[in-house]
Formats: sequence, C-alpha cells, structure tokens
Amino acid sequence: MSIVSVIIPVWNRADVIAAAVDSVLAQTVDGWSVQLTVVDDASTDDLSGALRPYGERLACIRHETNKGAAAARNTGIAAAKGDLIAFLDSDDVWLPGKLAIQIAFLVKTGYAATCTACHLARPGAPDQLWPQYRTGAITRSQLVWGCFLSPGTTMLCRPQVFDAIGVFDTDLARHEDWDWLLRFTAQNELGFLAEPLARREPSPYANAQQVLSVLEAMEAKHQGSLPARERRHFKAALSFEAGAAHYREGRWGAALRELIRSVWTVPIGHAGVRALLASRLQVR
Repeated sequence: MSIVSVIIPVWNRADVIAAAVDSVLAQTVDGWSVQLTVVDDASTDDLSGALRPYGERLACIRHETNKGAAAARNTGIAAAKGDLIAFLDSDDVWLPGKLAIQIAFLVKTGYAATCTACHLARPGAPDQLWPQYRTGAITRSQLVWGCFLSPGTTMLCRPQVFDAIGVFDTDLARHEDWDWLLRFTAQNELGFLAEPLARREPSPYANAQQVLSVLEAMEAKHQGSLPARERRHFKAALSFEAGAAHYREGRWGAALRELIRSVWTVPIGHAGVRALLASRLQVR
C-alpha cells in the first residue's frame, strides 16, 4: 500500500487543531494510507491535551523553541516516509474526498507538485472561491505576481522535489511558500486543480516592518535570476505587497506611494490590481 505523509505545523492553536486533524483522518483513498505528523512549534497552550484523544493515529514532533512555519514544515518533511507529501495549516480544513481527488489528478497528469482551489473564509461574508484560475499549469511568470495559491493547505507533491529544490527557507518569517514556489517553477510547472478541496482561514497579518524586511530579502534572492519581463513584474508585485502592508497599519501616504510605484512599473496588465478587484467585485 502506498503512503501519503500529511504535515500540519502548529503554534498555539489547541482550540482549532482538532478540526484540521479530523479533516485529514476522515480522508479515504483506495490503495493509500495516511501518515499524519503534527509539528508543534513550541506551543504554550494545551496542544498536547487537544491531541491526546487521537493516540497513535498521528505523530507529534515538538520544537523546544519557536522556529517559525518554514522550520516546522521542514521538520515534517524530514520525518515523512510517504510516496507523496501533503500540507495543511492548523486553522484550515480539507473537504471530503480531497486526497482521493488530488492524488488522482497528480497521478494522471504527472506533475511533481500540485495545488488546488479552496473556499476562503471571509468574516461577515460568504466564503469565496480562491483563486479563480483554470485547471492546468502554473508557471513562474504567473507566480512572480505573488503567492495567490494556498500551498500551506492544498499542496500535494512528490518528496523528491525537496531534494531537487530544497526545503522552505527558514530565514523568511513570511512568504516562505511564495519563495519556494518561485524556486520550484524556475525548473517545473506546478499543477493546479480548480476544484475547491479545502476551506482556508486567512492568517492574521504580520506587522508592516516584518513584511517589508521579508520583501527586501525576496527581492535580493530572486531578482537576479529572473528574465527582464518577469523581473519587472516581480518588482511591481513587491511594491504592491509593501503598499498593502502600510495600508493595513494606516500609513496611507506610504501605501499610496508604493501602489503608484507598483502601477508605474507595470501600468498595463497589472495582476495585483486585477486580483484585488476580483476579490472585491465577485458575486456569489
């Protein structure tokens, strides 16, 4: 029987982890078994109590100090024994049939890594289908605009990709998933299945200074390896993300300057603006 290793990184989410775990253990796939590993990134709440009822149906690996999401995922990858690896954030859930549908898609298409659409929970509003993309290949030219996918909750991949691409960058406090996808799509196409197979709760926003520091690191890391057109789009995306970080903290002038810089860099066909409008104007 083949094995799919599922990794849930968690920090101080004892109150919601059961829903994530239950959604994994409810998955059934003919010819496959599930190896579930929860990586406790030095939680200070009663996570062990929340996981105790599951007994040997999951393994829990604990960090003695908080190392961040990238390190927690890397610990799970190192412990994975499966033929495939899947990820789920601790405050999200998979929908019924997620693994069966996505494994079939990966096997049929031959992609080394795949992501799916999801239902994005929005406070006070109906769930939103995200992203609104067609089934098929996602390339680096699309991902330079930002991490519009949800790899932390929907990615399923062959373990060999981490030998070839490397694991998540622990120097990045945010956007480690975007960084990894850019590295992956420099060499491969990423398979995308437009069927929503998870429900995602957006994480709280980081403070602006942390985001700005990470964006600077991302630019230094990737800018030199991108062709001219992708480099320009990436620069516009970084400015757009910086503007959003300023906006969330009420720094209107800084936000406006970054948005103008972003649109000035790519005045036509700006994917960030299109995505923002789509998220605001979608009719359900």
